[in-house]
Amino acid sequence: MTIRTGMYNIKKIDRRLMLLAVLLTVFGSGCIKDVEYSVENEGTIYMSQAYQDRADVTLYDIDSVQDISFGASYGGLKTPASDINVSFQVDESLIAEYNAAHGTEYIPFPQSSYTISGLNSVIRSGKADSEPLKIAVLAKQLERGQPYMVPVRMISASGGTPDPNLAVTYFRIDSLIRRARDITAQATLSVSNENNGGPGAGEGSPKLVDGNLSTKYLVQTFVPGMWFQLKFPAGKAVGAYTFTSGNDEHPRDPKTWRLEASNDGTSWAILDRRVDQVFNNFTETHRFEIDNEESYTYYRIVLEANNGASIFQMSEWRLIEYY
Repeated sequence: MTIRTGMYNIKKIDRRLMLLAVLLTVFGSGCIKDVEYSVENEGTIYMSQAYQDRADVTLYDIDSVQDISFGASYGGLKTPASDINVSFQVDESLIAEYNAAHGTEYIPFPQSSYTISGLNSVIRSGKADSEPLKIAVLAKQLERGQPYMVPVRMISASGGTPDPNLAVTYFRIDSLIRRARDITAQATLSVSNENNGGPGAGEGSPKLVDGNLSTKYLVQTFVPGMWFQLKFPAGKAVGAYTFTSGNDEHPRDPKTWRLEASNDGTSWAILDRRVDQVFNNFTETHRFEIDNEESYTYYRIVLEANNGASIFQMSEWRLIEYY
């Protein structure tokens, strides 16, 4: 998977705008003159990734290697008449300075988490951009929630004039993105306590997993230890789940419960326990993250307490898989 850095798009747009301005100037004057035009950054060498937020990197929490591209560009309307060799370095000493200036807490990428294709590239004669270099990142070596940085500095160019204001790119990642999908519909629901009208009633157990927040599962007599569970055809590694409260009467809401998992429906492992939970609004959804990478066939919620009513109700229970 390739990570966006936007190295070339802005460069191309900038050149088109500058060329348009030149054409308007020439043809707007009523005649064509043999005039050579240039712009302020003509012949400068810079890192286009150093512009504004273009060094903000998106990385996914996956096993595949993900690439961050970088390189140098030649400024202005012209292109170099001969090849320009450009060299870079990774300078982790810049991180502390950046943190002090911006009030951030970035740390270096672990050495085991990335490799670099090279630190030398070339802006070819007649070209505006150098051949791209890549930082190949293995996100599984990074800690979720930890902000990371890898500063890349352009240290030399054999031609043109290096722009000191665009000579360093602070590639930043604030948090890994976890790809998630709702897998509830793949499983079969069963409950220990059913609505008095049966599963086909308007507030029967299937309403708990129908994906509709306007319906609900209601049990007329709450019993501590009652449960509802989902069974999958094959093992699934659930990483999060959600609860959505009912449409009325908060005392009926779940308060304390545990999430258990099993592969045989007999021996259960406790994956999560929540105590004294409060839903402040009706049909309010809460998401609960769990530390689990094991695959299980069964997942069940064991209710220890609701908020005091003799009745239990809940609109929705969903299971989330990260992949």
